Amino acid sequence: MFIFDAIGFGSAFALLIPGSYLPDVALTISDKWYTPSLIVIIFYAVGIFSQFLTSARRNIEQDSKRGVIFWGICERFGIILLALTLSNYSTYKMGFIFFVIAYIIFVFSAGAILPSYFDLVSRVLYKFRSVFFALNLTFGSAAGYLVSRYVDLRIAESGLIEGYLSGLMLVIGITSISMIPLLLIREPQTGSKSSTKISIVALRDQLNMWKHIYKNNTGLKAVSLSNFFSAIPEAITPFFSIWLISFYDIPTNRLGMWVTLLLLSQSIGSFFVPIIGIRIGFKYTYILGLSMHFAASAIFIYGGSNFQNLIFIFAGLGLGIFNTSQSNLAVELGDVGDAGNTNAMLTAFRVPIFIIVPLLVGFFNSYSVVSLILILSMSSATIGVGIVIFKLIDPVLPKVRFWLKDS
Repeated sequence: MFIFDAIGFGSAFALLIPGSYLPDVALTISDKWYTPSLIVIIFYAVGIFSQFLTSARRNIEQDSKRGVIFWGICERFGIILLALTLSNYSTYKMGFIFFVIAYIIFVFSAGAILPSYFDLVSRVLYKFRSVFFALNLTFGSAAGYLVSRYVDLRIAESGLIEGYLSGLMLVIGITSISMIPLLLIREPQTGSKSSTKISIVALRDQLNMWKHIYKNNTGLKAVSLSNFFSAIPEAITPFFSIWLISFYDIPTNRLGMWVTLLLLSQSIGSFFVPIIGIRIGFKYTYILGLSMHFAASAIFIYGGSNFQNLIFIFAGLGLGIFNTSQSNLAVELGDVGDAGNTNAMLTAFRVPIFIIVPLLVGFFNSYSVVSLILILSMSSATIGVGIVIFKLIDPVLPKVRFWLKDS
């Protein structure tokens, strides 16, 4: 059932992540320099903020399916709104604003679902969660690859906006069908519902909880620090295609191939995480993910347009390996039954970079600045690797861990 949901999730994210078509679509309908950066900032800042809000409402070992279903429906509603605004943006003066609002609704829902989703996976798939995190991204990326190929064909026939809109309509159908198996997932019911209301006090308590975890869990402290210092590579990945088109005069029809390579390599990277992690630990797959990001930036600096496909292959490997590794680290290093909260905390450490770097990239959009940013990206990945090597002593092998209420 989770895999069917992953197919729907992957098909949607193939079109809605910043590393895909969306920044170019936003730039086309707005004709403003800052819109690609705005898409990147919304995706990361709003998504992480919504994780913070929903994780603040959850208790340890709380039932999760209800939250997964609610936010899953909201995600799909956001995609429908996005398609409607895109199909009518030219008839309204505020068309682009409506487009941004619809995207915020989707991103907020996509972030809000994660704490419940992680807890549900850690509870229902307690024996196979490390394999699942890899299969989830693998099947999702495969579905995204097929959707992106369809969008490429439609763009060639009808142009960027019409082709992208056709892809959104296909995604609406796929995600609607994938909602059915999500409803059929069975979770042991204990009657434990969310009891914490969103308030200043609740948010303050959540920050205090993260502060306590950070101080007292040396493993999570090391990963949190690494996440903060090594966030630049992922923050700049969406700009690779924009830079290649802007500075090397590469035709925009190459965009589809780059998205395809990014998704395929992301799928391959995530597939190998449990294979490697089960044997030597997720600490080393995390390091491998940052190394792939380092390679992508290095290839861009030294190869430019001559090795454009390799840039996206290594960037995709970095995304797949790094994110799947973090998912496993959140489950294995955090408290049992609190994986969603732990993952939200690890991700929150990356927020400042995800806000500042895209703004700088969009505003100082020159080749000399891009070269500096790529050097910073390589330095960022190197610092992250160093922190994990010296601060995370445990290799973090997968363990079978039951929730107390189920054991």
